[in-house]
Amino acid sequence: MQGSFVDKLLDLMPRLVTSKPSEVVKILQTTLRQSTFLHLPLPEQLHRATATIIEPTGESDNPLRFTSGLVVALDVDATLEHVQDPQGTVKVQVLYPDGQAQLIHPKPADFRNPGPGRHRLITQVYLSHTAWTEPCQIEVRLLLAYNSNRSKAAAKLPKCAWNESLEALPPSENGIEGTIPFSKPVKVYIMPKPARR
Repeated sequence: MQGSFVDKLLDLMPRLVTSKPSEVVKILQTTLRQSTFLHLPLPEQLHRATATIIEPTGESDNPLRFTSGLVVALDVDATLEHVQDPQGTVKVQVLYPDGQAQLIHPKPADFRNPGPGRHRLITQVYLSHTAWTEPCQIEVRLLLAYNSNRSKAAAKLPKCAWNESLEALPPSENGIEGTIPFSKPVKVYIMPKPARR
């Protein structure tokens, strides 16, 4: 890292400590312009992880009808490419029009491995909501869980059961845990009806 931006920054540290904020900005801008960036070669085994929801297609105009407060099963079928540990990292998210979000952790048995680097998720998502006056669209998408300090956390903890999420892991010292959208959302019409008395 000789001659890199970090190396120059360490040389300038005494000046930066005693400078005013506007001078610090000028020094940093000048140093950045003069610095060359390191070209890091990417490993050959690096692949982009992708997910595509096959079902539901989001093309049906007929609402999925069910009684308010009860549940209805929605079949979800998706293909996953180059996902490491899909049983522990892939989640299904349902977004309702009123802003509520539901996070579903598929069972390990819902994942199939048709070939190297490929997985298939075939599961059912159970939906429930209060009554609406007209059909509304919900959004179904896949999320990918991440943990910036995953290797250390995984080494210390036993394997999680299927119904435990990565959020249940104790936070690591410097790790950031969360989820990122992993597939395009699919819209599905649903119509919760009031219960008959």
